[in-house]
Amino acid sequence: MKRLIITSIVLLAGISGEAMAVDCSASTRIPNGTAGGALATLIQGKTVCAMLGSDKWQEFHSGASEGANNLIDWKMGSGHAVDPTGPVGSWSTSGTGNSSRVKYNYGSGGLFSYEVHGANTYVEGATYTFCGDPGAPTLDVILRSGQVSCGF
Repeated sequence: MKRLIITSIVLLAGISGEAMAVDCSASTRIPNGTAGGALATLIQGKTVCAMLGSDKWQEFHSGASEGANNLIDWKMGSGHAVDPTGPVGSWSTSGTGNSSRVKYNYGSGGLFSYEVHGANTYVEGATYTFCGDPGAPTLDVILRSGQVSCGF
């Protein structure tokens, strides 16, 4: 009986953890260039709140839905004397359907490309998964409307 209870707790913990993240299968990929679920429209005007280990960042995706757009790091907020909000690179989208990606250019900091997985329509505070190309990590991120702090 004790073994059954422990097994049940382990299984429940595993299921709960998986519910938070979206897998990187094609069935959950957000397409670009389609009405009602375009990747560019989903990302544009949003702050992406991301964490990887002890690193945390919050980047606002400004600009129009097409072409290279400014990527603004919130840092400690606008007007902060030591670490103010400022540009860190650019973002764009490319491809359509299953080849759609959001691309980041951090200049000397590197180029990164991700498939985005989750709900096709924006939900404030929802978790999306950025599935990285080789060399880029897979990230579970939260999207927030506007240029805002993520609160971490």
